Amino acid sequence: MGQGSLEGSAGEVALERTEVLRPLLSLQKDGHELGSAIEVAAVQLAVSMSTAWRLLGLLRENDGRASALEPKRRGPKHGSFRLPQRVEDLIDRVLRERYLVLERPSFRRVVTEIRAECAAKGFHPPSRQTVKARLDAMDQREVMRKRQGAKAARQVFEPRAGGLDVERPLEVVQIDHTLVDIILVDQVERKPLARPWLTLAVDIATRVVLGAYVSFDAPSVLSIGLCLDHCVRPKSIRTPGSLEELYWPASGIPQAIHVDNGRDFRSNAFQAACAEWGILVNYRPPGRVHYGGHVERLIGTAMGAVHVLPGTTQSSPKDKGEYDSTGNASMTLEEFEDWLKLEICRYHNTRHSGLGRAPLAAWADLGGDDAGRQVVDTEAFRISFLPSERRQLGRTGIKLFSVGYWSDAFGPMIGRGAGKVMVKYDPRDMSQIWVVAEDGRAIAARYKDLSRPRISLWEARRASAFYHERHGGTISETMLFQIVEEQRRIAHASRQQTLTARLEGEREARLPSDKPKRDPSREMFAIDTSNPDLPTYPIDDFDGFRRKT
Repeated sequence: MGQGSLEGSAGEVALERTEVLRPLLSLQKDGHELGSAIEVAAVQLAVSMSTAWRLLGLLRENDGRASALEPKRRGPKHGSFRLPQRVEDLIDRVLRERYLVLERPSFRRVVTEIRAECAAKGFHPPSRQTVKARLDAMDQREVMRKRQGAKAARQVFEPRAGGLDVERPLEVVQIDHTLVDIILVDQVERKPLARPWLTLAVDIATRVVLGAYVSFDAPSVLSIGLCLDHCVRPKSIRTPGSLEELYWPASGIPQAIHVDNGRDFRSNAFQAACAEWGILVNYRPPGRVHYGGHVERLIGTAMGAVHVLPGTTQSSPKDKGEYDSTGNASMTLEEFEDWLKLEICRYHNTRHSGLGRAPLAAWADLGGDDAGRQVVDTEAFRISFLPSERRQLGRTGIKLFSVGYWSDAFGPMIGRGAGKVMVKYDPRDMSQIWVVAEDGRAIAARYKDLSRPRISLWEARRASAFYHERHGGTISETMLFQIVEEQRRIAHASRQQTLTARLEGEREARLPSDKPKRDPSREMFAIDTSNPDLPTYPIDDFDGFRRKT
C-alpha cells in the first residue's frame, strides 16, 4: 500500500504532473482523443511522449494518487537542503510587488524576473516549480483580490445561494457534524451515557448520503477522515432476520468537499492527504450558512427521524416538555448505528422535494455508478487521513508518545540514514502505527514489546499527565503501561457508579478489532412508532445551490 507525504520540491512536481494528467484518466485507453491529449500534456510538462505515457500509467495504477508521480530523489536526502532565507524573502517581495498587481503580468514573466534578480545578487536562482509553490502557499483570495479586484474575489470565494452549478455525482460533497438529539446507553448495564456525534457526507447532485460516522468523541480530523473512508467504500445493508441486502450504491472519491472552518481541517496532514487523492477542499467561512446548506438540511431531516426514538432530547427543552430523555434512554451506540443505516436507505428511496424524485433514482439517472474514481486500496486511503507526527527513525526503531515501535522493514531505511520520517497513527488504537517510506509505502510497525495491551492515545496522555504531575520529567514506557493498567482497574471497579467510567468502557469496546464482526442480521432494537402523538418529519431540501439539467 502507498501513502505519499507530498513534501518538498518532489511533491510540488508530483502535484503539477497530476494536475495535468489526472483529467486524462477518464479517456479511453486506445482512443485517438487520449493520444492527442498525451501530446499536449507532454508539452505542458516539458517531458517526452514516452515519459508522459509512463506517468499516466503510474497514475492509473495507483488510484490517481499524486505521490505516484514524485520524481526519484537524487543527491542529498530529502529535507537536507532548503532555500536560503534571503532567496525566500526575494521571491515573496517580487511576487507581491510585481505579480499581485491589477496589471496582471504573466507568471512566466515574474519567474524570469525573480531568477534574473537572484543571479544579479549572486544567489542560486529558484526553479519555476519552487516559485509556483510559494505562490500557491499565499492566501488565494488575496491573490485574486490584488490581481482582479475585490468584486472578482467575492464572486469566487463567497458564493451565494444559486452560485454553484453541480451536474454530476461526486462533483461536490458536503460534510458536517452534529450532536444527535438522543441519549444512548452502555452495552453492558444499559445505563444512560451521553448524546453521540454524527458526521454526515451528502452528494450535492443527488442528495445521496455518501458516508456517515457515529462516535461519542467530539468532532476532529479523525471523524472526517473516517467519514471519508466510509464514502469511498462499497456499502450494503442486510435487513434484520433476512438474507436480502438493501441497496446503498454510493461510493467513490469526491472531486471537491465542503467542510467546516475548524482548525483540524486546516492541518498540513489533512490538506496533504486531500491533495494526494485529488480532492479539492473548500472551507466554509463562519456565518456563511449557504456553504453547508444541503448537509445541514439533511441533518435536520435526520434529527426529525431521531425524535421518534426512545431517549430523544427533541430539538429544544420546549419541544421535549415533560418527557424524561434519560429515563427512557434504551438504545446502545451499535443499535443506533443499525437504525441510522436503515433510515438512510429509507431516505434514499423516498421522493425528495428538491429533486422531484428519490435520491437513489437521481444517482442512477446521473450515472452515479460510473462517476468519479473508485479506490482500490481502501486501507491506504484510510491511513492517509489519520493524524501524523514526524519522528526520528533510529537503530532501535521509533518512539511515539513514550512508546517504542519496530518493524523488520526499518533495517534498510536505517542503513540509508532515513532520519526523521512521517508517522501515521490511529488515536483509538496505538498498538500499531504506519511509517511513510520515501517511495510512498506505508510500513506497519507494532509495539517492540508485543506483550503490551492495546491502549488509546487518550489513555496514554492521561497516564503521562498523571506521572508528570506527581514526579515531573518524562514517563518511561514501562511506567506508562503500568499506570494505564491501574487506571483501567479503578475504572472497571467504579464503572457502575460513574458516567465517565462507563463512557471509557464504551470507548474501549469501540477500538478497532481483528475479531470477527458481529452478525449484521441480529435482532434489531424494537421501536414502537404506532403512537399518533409522535412527530412526523418531511424530507426537505435547501435550494441554495442549483443543479444543471
